Amino acid sequence: MLANNRYNQILLTITYDFMKMFRIILILTVIVFSACGHGETSNKSLSVKTSSTKISKKDKIANALSFINGYVENVNKMDQSVDLVEWVNSSNLATKRFKREVKRIVDEANKQDPELGLDADPIFDAQDNPNNGFDLESFDEKTNYLTVKGKDWPEFKLTMKITEASGKWLVDGCGLVNIPGEKRAKR
Repeated sequence: MLANNRYNQILLTITYDFMKMFRIILILTVIVFSACGHGETSNKSLSVKTSSTKISKKDKIANALSFINGYVENVNKMDQSVDLVEWVNSSNLATKRFKREVKRIVDEANKQDPELGLDADPIFDAQDNPNNGFDLESFDEKTNYLTVKGKDWPEFKLTMKITEASGKWLVDGCGLVNIPGEKRAKR
């Protein structure tokens, strides 16, 4: 009987220790899962803060200047230049709306006069353009319209419009493309 009693005591102690260890493991598991969940929430709020940071004026207009100066480089290639519609469609600096409008303008001009097509470049809103590209003259942060002027021909001005699409600032208007008449640069 004494051995039986001792056996029950040992069994009770082991069961008690097991239950304590089980509780500790359960508590640690809850803490670990809570900490992991908290970390995910923290990262999510961090990414929201990152995407909502204020974009500087310089960053907003950089793509517009890259777009128009890249187009000038293409036009300067003369016989080796890429077709207007093809060049615009290959650009990752212009909106889909801008690309559709350029194609519509070119198609309409070709329909009206199949031999001549366009009588002026719709992006420059002119027949000529500054050969050395453009610099920023002014930018309206409320409307996102900017005016650029020729580097080697400062009297030649061009109105552009940028818009945010897919997290990037893209050209949505330039020259006579998607620019209302009253906003277009005077010639």
